[in-house]
Amino acid sequence: MNGSIRIPPSRGVVLVVEDEIDVSRLFVEVLSQAGYDVVSAYSVTDALGTLVYQRFDAAVLDIELGDGPVFPVADRLARTGTPFLFASAVYVQMVPKQHQGVPFVGKPFNIDELVARVHDAVERGRNGPPSNRAAD
Repeated sequence: MNGSIRIPPSRGVVLVVEDEIDVSRLFVEVLSQAGYDVVSAYSVTDALGTLVYQRFDAAVLDIELGDGPVFPVADRLARTGTPFLFASAVYVQMVPKQHQGVPFVGKPFNIDELVARVHDAVERGRNGPPSNRAAD
């Protein structure tokens, strides 16, 4: 043994937009254990600010946040070609027409389903056309 610690490479960087701190921490823990680097945002404002300076391989969005619905974040992600999914207790019927095809995981969450949906989103982003990854 050479004494060095081997850290496996990240499977991707995931933005989690969730205003319930305990739920956000759970997402971070579960997705980190699954090999993802996770960045948390707790409001629409935080998420939009984060998107100005950082790119993500995928995002997990709660629908109803303290400062309003997450749809401006979903719109920005869609424009930049970043795949995302909704993870929320709010009914999927609230989702605007342009985002109704987006994967949805309902609360209470099945952790395995959440990780699988994030994995699928990251893979969609990697396999999508490079032109979709253009700057906003």
